[in-house]
Amino acid sequence: MTEQKKFKILMFITLIIGLTGLYFAYIKDLRLLFHDLTADYKAYLTVDEKIHLKEVYTYRIEKSDRYRMLFRYWDAPVAYKEELGSPFIQVVSVRSEYPWYVKDHRGNIHGEIEDNISKSLVLSKAYKNEIGIVKPDYFTTGFYNLKIEYIIYPPVEADQNFVHINLKLGEKHIPYTNIKIVIDDPMGRILEIFPHIPEHSVKKTEKGWIIKGKAKQNGLVELEILAHRFDLSGFYRNYSDVYGLTFEANKNLHKKFFDLIKMMFTGFVFIFPAFLYFFYRKFGREKSFIVPKFLSFIPDEKKKPYIVNMIFNGDVVVGDENGFYSTLLDLHLKGKIQIKPYDTDLQIEIIDPNVEESYEKLLISFLKQFTLDPDNKIFSSAVLENKVKRLYSEKNKTTLKILKTMMDRLFKYKDQKIISHYIDYRGKVIFRILAIFIIVITGGFSVFYLISSAEVMFNQIDLYPLFILSLTLSAQFTAVLLTPTQFLGRWKGMKYMEKLQWDAFKNFLSDLAMLKKYSPEDIVIWKKWLVYATALGAAKKVEKAMKKLNIDIPEIEISRKSRISFHRIYRTTSLNLSKLQSSKSYAGGGFGGGGGFGGGGAGGR
Repeated sequence: MTEQKKFKILMFITLIIGLTGLYFAYIKDLRLLFHDLTADYKAYLTVDEKIHLKEVYTYRIEKSDRYRMLFRYWDAPVAYKEELGSPFIQVVSVRSEYPWYVKDHRGNIHGEIEDNISKSLVLSKAYKNEIGIVKPDYFTTGFYNLKIEYIIYPPVEADQNFVHINLKLGEKHIPYTNIKIVIDDPMGRILEIFPHIPEHSVKKTEKGWIIKGKAKQNGLVELEILAHRFDLSGFYRNYSDVYGLTFEANKNLHKKFFDLIKMMFTGFVFIFPAFLYFFYRKFGREKSFIVPKFLSFIPDEKKKPYIVNMIFNGDVVVGDENGFYSTLLDLHLKGKIQIKPYDTDLQIEIIDPNVEESYEKLLISFLKQFTLDPDNKIFSSAVLENKVKRLYSEKNKTTLKILKTMMDRLFKYKDQKIISHYIDYRGKVIFRILAIFIIVITGGFSVFYLISSAEVMFNQIDLYPLFILSLTLSAQFTAVLLTPTQFLGRWKGMKYMEKLQWDAFKNFLSDLAMLKKYSPEDIVIWKKWLVYATALGAAKKVEKAMKKLNIDIPEIEISRKSRISFHRIYRTTSLNLSKLQSSKSYAGGGFGGGGGFGGGGAGGR
């Protein structure tokens, strides 16, 4: 697969991540998976000499036999067809297909409850100032309606020119998946409406306003109304500058800040694939070269297999285990070492330790440290394995860590000088810096959201969409960070053509039908192919092809046993060190949002 195709797949992945994030941020609220009771809330408010309020609740129950009472309660005093001497809410009527009740501010019960079980439930379970419906044998899955009409006698802040009312319609409630509030202003007295709802939109109509939105669990649902002075039934408190106080209290700078951040995150999530495309064009797009899909010759036999592994297999900035295995096999074929596989041991005799390459010197030095003989010429995998086991049993974490580091230098080889000769990776560096900056910000906010009870702290703001967008943006950047360096780097000179040639050679080595075209008698070529197949991560396929073609050479078993032995040792070393490192010892009514008259909200029990 060409780099361009891989990049298109990466762009598609980031697009899917972005669309998924936007879907869960704005359409599908994952929090609702944890709620089996939600409600749609409609309110019709008429502002005249008296404030008339009609509420319509549509409760949605997802699980049967869990709820016997569906209700809405108020923090403010509720009276049933009576008047009080302080701000209160007067219930005028209640309608539902089920028996309803009103438990007023004194605890007196009114309504259409006839059976003793329902009366007992309301008496013992209902809050004061609660209106609801009851079904002693439990509600089943479905929708249930409750309609309530009130006259509100609120606190009224007033001066000579203006009046201010703050109505809190909900603060402690189940999730409201849909909110619609219709405000009727028949005399045109209202100057401004200030909704305090986590997610909402406001539309001015000829007769008043329509507010639509939704509210998370216990999200604030409140209206501040500023109107010209008129005779309004309520309980007055005199102020000198109602107009100024109202606007001052509704600056909502923190909400505007979070809304701005959310808008920025939304935009960046949406345009991220396009941003990635232009970034790639600037730093990563390569020249076009025509190279056949299959290449049957080694592109450059002078190139050491560990360099082929580090540069042309996987991420260009680091090698892997195959660089080690291929170098062992290469040194064996050149007579520098002799590998002897046994049933329980892999022995490597160092015949000529004089090698030129720094990596080869590092490899020879490593082999000399785990030998059977006093002259340090015969490496034994059994000696190395026994040392790993002994260090673990002794809990010698320091020495085991040193051993792991030695193996990492061989199994994850890096050479900055060689790498810089092949590729300019400034693009990946720039992207990594940007990604770390973004991930720190988004990750920090995500942690804050999860551990700080943000849902409770900010009841006027719904931070959930911003949380999802933060995770989405982090995921998009992380997906790109996990790609090889060459994705956002650029090969120097003609090096990209060489990269394509090595890819074509790997395709050839991985295709049995192509390999069958070549003579089994040409043993020298097959041995060289096996070395570079190992470097390119295709050793198993070439070994399989050689067996099918009845090419019987000892290097097949040497290659296989070398990989098995060293991989087992490296894995055991890593696991044992991880176990030792993870072991631990233990020792012992007013202005502004939230200040409105009313409160409470809908729920079930």
